[in-house]
Amino acid sequence: MLFDAHTHVASGVPGNLCAVRREDWERVLEVAGMVPFIGVHPWHAAGVDAARLAEDLTDYLERFPQAQVGECGLDGSPKYRASLPQQERVLDIQLDAAWRHGRCVHLHGSQAWGRLIDRLRERARRKALPPFLLHAWNGSPELATEAMKLGGRFSAGVRELRSPKAAARLCGIPAELLAAESDDDPPSLPEAVRLLQELAVK
Repeated sequence: MLFDAHTHVASGVPGNLCAVRREDWERVLEVAGMVPFIGVHPWHAAGVDAARLAEDLTDYLERFPQAQVGECGLDGSPKYRASLPQQERVLDIQLDAAWRHGRCVHLHGSQAWGRLIDRLRERARRKALPPFLLHAWNGSPELATEAMKLGGRFSAGVRELRSPKAAARLCGIPAELLAAESDDDPPSLPEAVRLLQELAVK
């Protein structure tokens, strides 16, 4: 049976259904047969009321024990680089909430994987790191190794798996730590699964 490790679209396939902004939380919580993730994506971190986010996350995680945290993280691409300090504050709130409530976190790290893993490493030193999955993984093998040392898991979609660098990036990740995702393109999931299987036998 197909399972979508990270998606934003309820397509009828079981999987992890992730919010990207506060307004999405009720929607993902209402979908049967999927694991709901509530959070604020780094693209929407600018202008977030940090105190309100912390209160809302605590409230929802206490009321909905099935809810996990995400999608959250850091984005260092040119469009979002200026908001990285705010992204970090918003990320820390979500990691704190996930740790306190024993929930998993789905993390975005586009063009900021090293910065994100440094932040996770610092939390591990404080023994305050929740379980986490790095979605749309396209980081280096060295960063993958660092993330695995911290207990991380990974997911990748067609975009990442079709990259000429996919084999080099993913070959050191054990199959049990790497899953296929569709992100925002549900029809792509079977192809992602196929590409992942092909990589596994190389």
